[in-house]
Amino acid sequence: MLNQLLKFTLVSGFLLWLRRRWKWLLGCASVIVAAMYLHAEFLAYVAALPPESDRAAAASEYISVAFFAKNVVILVSLLTYFLGEMRASRRSRDRPRRASSPAAPRQNSASEAGSAANDDATDDGFDFLRHGRKLENRAEKVIKGKPS
Repeated sequence: MLNQLLKFTLVSGFLLWLRRRWKWLLGCASVIVAAMYLHAEFLAYVAALPPESDRAAAASEYISVAFFAKNVVILVSLLTYFLGEMRASRRSRDRPRRASSPAAPRQNSASEAGSAANDDATDDGFDFLRHGRKLENRAEKVIKGKPS
């Protein structure tokens, strides 16, 4: 049972991590697969040429260039993904700091309504605690119920 719980936790954690990133990962993977496929097709083309022909000699000169191009494409796609991920991580880390910084000027009620609409999109389920009613403990309820 503990093994099943661990598997479930790992799989659900991975799926939560993947939920925001699947489009970029799919794009990165498709670029890498396309580069590898094109490189394999070029190598198959070179292998299919007659060994002593001029075309085979010319094509075999480009094999090292094809390896280099394939590896550059893979490296650039991975770097693009990682830099995009780091930028998104930094943006999401800086967003709450700006909202809670004391130096930020107070907004008027019209702009607060607009920001409340934006907050609904990023609601984590606890906005009712942040912006709404205050929860009371038992002692506060007893004190509130006693006549003065």
